Amino acid sequence: MSRHRKNRQHIIKSTTYDRRGRIIATAYNSFSRTHPIQAKLAAKVGQPARIFLHSEINVILKSRGRKIYKLVVERYDSLGNSKNACPCKICQEMIRISGIERVEYTVG
Repeated sequence: MSRHRKNRQHIIKSTTYDRRGRIIATAYNSFSRTHPIQAKLAAKVGQPARIFLHSEINVILKSRGRKIYKLVVERYDSLGNSKNACPCKICQEMIRISGIERVEYTVG
């Protein structure tokens, strides 16, 4: 993880799994790019300024329509310590729309 976002205060990583526990995709937050779905959901939940691509939305898009059973969201500080990673309103909406059955996240 250290090679990702070295200059940021935290790293957020999301991983999707199928029902058998196999990894479908892994993604990180982007602090420099966005996606039209991110912008649309941000406006829908009343947070239009939060347009940079969140790891949860990024990983769901990377899963390319495969059935996602579980989403794991991890947040770490710059030293690698686990921190709270509860999905925000924007990501909660994407999770709901995607029909993901189980969400797990780190608690710091």
